[in-house]
Amino acid sequence: MLRRPGGLPPLDLELSQALADVTAVALVNWRPERLRPTDVSNRVQAALAAKATVDMATGMLAEAGELSLADARGALRGYADGHRRRLVDTARALVQRALPPDAVLAAAAEPETET
Repeated sequence: MLRRPGGLPPLDLELSQALADVTAVALVNWRPERLRPTDVSNRVQAALAAKATVDMATGMLAEAGELSLADARGALRGYADGHRRRLVDTARALVQRALPPDAVLAAAAEPETET
């Protein structure tokens, strides 16, 4: 419970967002059949690994492009959407050095064209 106005501290806000992201992934992948405890554990681990990969790629872009984390996340999302790739796949390519940060940053700097 917040005792004064101003919202959550940045670290609490980041943790809240991470938990919300994991919850969203769990809900999207929910199946009505009964799951074994190991199934749940594996899915949570996969969701956390995907979140960590996206966070690492966001940090890489923020550092390479001297961007805020929000702008870096937007650049990553824009690149993934523009290339019709999943966000986590694009992030994984960045982290594994198969995709250079400059390619993502250059795509983010390009003016959008209307169709």
